[in-house]
Amino acid sequence: MKPYRSLFVIILALFLFPLLTGCAEKKAQELDGDDIRFAEFYSDYLLFSGVSARTGEELKADLDSGTLSSLLSRHDISVELLIKKSEAYQADPMLWQMVLVRVRDNIHNRQNPPQ
Repeated sequence: MKPYRSLFVIILALFLFPLLTGCAEKKAQELDGDDIRFAEFYSDYLLFSGVSARTGEELKADLDSGTLSSLLSRHDISVELLIKKSEAYQADPMLWQMVLVRVRDNIHNRQNPPQ
């Protein structure tokens, strides 16, 4: 019965090892160029659509398709890339949080330029 016990321990270790290594601290993720461009685009989108960084109020300005196309073009973002990044952010909330922090900083810096 002892050989089966050793085999059981080895098999258990093989199954637990990937789980335990998956729980290890992951390397800090960084924004790539597409993420940075998306953050710049989203900052402009929020500013053009009427979100105020100072009061936090929503001014509810609707953007027409021409303005939206212009924003996408200005930041060199295709509709395909927009969809791809949106799916990536849905799958990775920590990455989305990093993008939102950058968006917040962008809006703050644009509305409160250094003196």
